Amino acid sequence: MHGPKGRHPNDLYATAHRLSIEFISANTAPAHTHSPPSTHWCPPPHGKLKLKVDGACSTSVWKRGLGAVVRNVHGDLMGAISVPITGCFSAKITELLAIREGLQFAWEAGYDSLVVETDAKNAINDIVSGTEAFGVAGGIINDIHMLSRNFDSLSFVFAPRLCNTMADRLAKFALGSLSIDVWLEEGPP
Repeated sequence: MHGPKGRHPNDLYATAHRLSIEFISANTAPAHTHSPPSTHWCPPPHGKLKLKVDGACSTSVWKRGLGAVVRNVHGDLMGAISVPITGCFSAKITELLAIREGLQFAWEAGYDSLVVETDAKNAINDIVSGTEAFGVAGGIINDIHMLSRNFDSLSFVFAPRLCNTMADRLAKFALGSLSIDVWLEEGPP
């Protein structure tokens, strides 16, 4: 009566997933990864800012902290944010949330050319490759890709934990806070 039988839902889902990955790949700023040569802070290339992000987990199952700090080529603080969140997330999800929050903060502050550094190599790989497209991680990665379109230049870089102490401190600070804390041009105590 209505023509040939429709496609199986699993086939439809697989096709939709493939098309969404193609769409995201075609509509996001190119992201490049590389590892810095040392464990010391390295300035971003001229004309860019460095956004360092980190996530922290509390001994309480339901508390996570996100931290982000933006510095210029001279190492001067441009802005920082510390965000407490409630939820039971894996370390990778927490790191992805920190990246998303850091990008949102940088975009709202008007920064348009960034090098994003984090010690979460798996999160960077998933963002760049777009392989994690399902579940909570996939939704956050999709958010990151959408935010990425707001920047003139954006790259994601792995940095060892020793290079990320300020973002780590901000994330841990958030664990003891009840509200989002933002600093512009002057750092936290």
